[in-house]
Amino acid sequence: MKNFFSTLKDKKVLIFTLLLFSFGVALIMLIMPNEKRFEYEYQQNKVWFHDDLYAPFSFSIDKTEEEIQAQRDSAMQKFSPCYKYDSTVYARVTDSIFVHYTQALPHFVPDSIQDFHSLMQSQGLQEFEKLLAEIYENGIIDVQKPYKTLIVERAPLSQRISLKVVRTLPEAHGDLMLKIPSHFDSTRRVKFKEIIYQSLVPNTIYNDELSSKQKAQVLASVSEKYGFVSEGTRIISRGSVVTEKDKKVLDSLKKEYEAGNVSFDGKLAILGGQFILIFVAFLVLLLLIHYSDPYALRKFKYSLFLVTVVVLFIGLATATLKFNHISIYLIPYVALPILIKNFLNERVALFVHIVTMLIIGFIAPNPFDFTFLQISVGVIALYSLGNHYQRSFLFWTAILAFGSYTIIYFGLSLVKLGGIADIDWKQLLWFLASCVLLLTTYLLIFIFEKIFRFPSDLTLFELSDTSRGVLRELSEKAPGTFQHSLQVANFAEVALREIGGNELLGRIGGLYHDIGKLKNPAFFVENQTFKENPHDKLEPEKSAEIIINHVIYGRELSRKNGLPYSLEEIIYGHHGNSKTAFFLDKYKKMHPGEPVDESKFQYPTSKVVNKELAVIMLADGVEAASRSANLSSPELVEKLVQKIIDNQIQSKQLEFADITLRDLDKVKKVFVEKLINMYHARVPYPEKEENNGAIHN
Repeated sequence: MKNFFSTLKDKKVLIFTLLLFSFGVALIMLIMPNEKRFEYEYQQNKVWFHDDLYAPFSFSIDKTEEEIQAQRDSAMQKFSPCYKYDSTVYARVTDSIFVHYTQALPHFVPDSIQDFHSLMQSQGLQEFEKLLAEIYENGIIDVQKPYKTLIVERAPLSQRISLKVVRTLPEAHGDLMLKIPSHFDSTRRVKFKEIIYQSLVPNTIYNDELSSKQKAQVLASVSEKYGFVSEGTRIISRGSVVTEKDKKVLDSLKKEYEAGNVSFDGKLAILGGQFILIFVAFLVLLLLIHYSDPYALRKFKYSLFLVTVVVLFIGLATATLKFNHISIYLIPYVALPILIKNFLNERVALFVHIVTMLIIGFIAPNPFDFTFLQISVGVIALYSLGNHYQRSFLFWTAILAFGSYTIIYFGLSLVKLGGIADIDWKQLLWFLASCVLLLTTYLLIFIFEKIFRFPSDLTLFELSDTSRGVLRELSEKAPGTFQHSLQVANFAEVALREIGGNELLGRIGGLYHDIGKLKNPAFFVENQTFKENPHDKLEPEKSAEIIINHVIYGRELSRKNGLPYSLEEIIYGHHGNSKTAFFLDKYKKMHPGEPVDESKFQYPTSKVVNKELAVIMLADGVEAASRSANLSSPELVEKLVQKIIDNQIQSKQLEFADITLRDLDKVKKVFVEKLINMYHARVPYPEKEENNGAIHN
């Protein structure tokens, strides 16, 4: 039982990771639609490679939305809106003109005038009266509709008339103004125009209720179906080319099949199939990550981050399917690998992107097109651009992604349609919208950075500023350590670039790895001047305690200054669990034959596991040793570097690190080249006694 709990403790991260990925599988199954999927893949103008297909049930052949809309538009060309003619309006209008005219222009109206007709005769407005009567006979409409004819209800009959016959109110005003006699002076003319504007009203009123009924009848006459296919009818034969007509029949069958009711047993079967497929996809992802970058899964929060990102993008893709007018291509899938790369590395980003797109392909329309398109564009964007901390990065990524989408979509369309004429260019608008949304990736990076305490490339780049914060304090209080850190940062950055590590993290880690020496800077050899060495007055175990405490105090400073967790790991663990050999040997010489508690001389951390920390450990040792060594020839430089690397290998500090012997050989060459460039002009001096070579570590 004791061994069982011990094993459980050792494997707790692995167990939690497996549980977390299982929870991710369950979440995805909950998100994804539980619908039947049509088992056949087909494309227009391509050969049908499946067996002969017979209709499993009777179904109708649907028209496309574009065809239905075109036929509705055509039918609406024959539609006539309905109006109701009011024969009483003309009398009210003439009475209004008579009253307003006699009141506004009384000195022009004889006392004997008692009606509208007499008024028109006396004022020379016979043409005006005639046109007014004609206009109201034909009708003045209150609402103009964009149709060629209209139906006017004039009791007891309704008649269809041309829109050219009737007038709108502005048209009636304009025509009547032309009939004002020329002998009217300007004052009389103006007043008469005002009377016309005040008096004229429509007499042909739009009937909304009746028009709506008429419109519904017209639209109802447009069928949404081409016809029906009876159960058992052969739809297509093996080896036949899928024509446009065949595709319409297959599309209709697919729609009916996937929309059909699913029994309880059927739903269980679908859930079981989804579980198997998603579980296998996650298992493949775990294996790919484990064998390409084992460190990515050694921290529970990294696994949580990966599962969260996968579920997030699958959830967004599923959400678009609930809205008919939103395309699944609206989601900026290219943001996924960029997001992963910011916090982990390119290989993990590639694997996560591929597996996520494969899972979304289960629910996407035209799954092959979707999967091929998204994986291709994601890979192009991931490997074609430079550093993420450059402000122009996302802008150029968006342009590259849109160009890739356009080219690949054009190629897929040519293969499917066999020509350019039928390509749906509107689809490019969805790609463009997706690329615009890609510009919000920095917001996602910021959110995940705060939630998981991951350092993004942007944050690391900001931390490289040596003129502020803890680095500035280090340069002022421990200038020797600061110069040492600069060299370690340069060594680590170049070495990690050669072996495919996170070079930016290596550089920033090198700058910060020794900030713990701020507590007692004078006890480290690089900060000592010509004064006496303070360790000469201390017991070896006390000196070792001061030296070891720099990683502990460094971790405290890291947390106090809110540094990312990955930097804290470097600060605390860049010596692994090695020993302060100089003071251990000194203690043994001072106490010969006595038992030694070597734990007092050992760093409290575990052995390094990732390549960034391993390279910084080696760079730290090489740079430190080079300060007190006689490097008067390239051979001596290479011998020194090889000795440092061999010591770390022999002490098994690198046995768990994600770094190979080939990588170590590349690292050695980088360090040798850097040291030769630094010391190539140095004049050899007489050898000095190496007294405190290990103190600054």
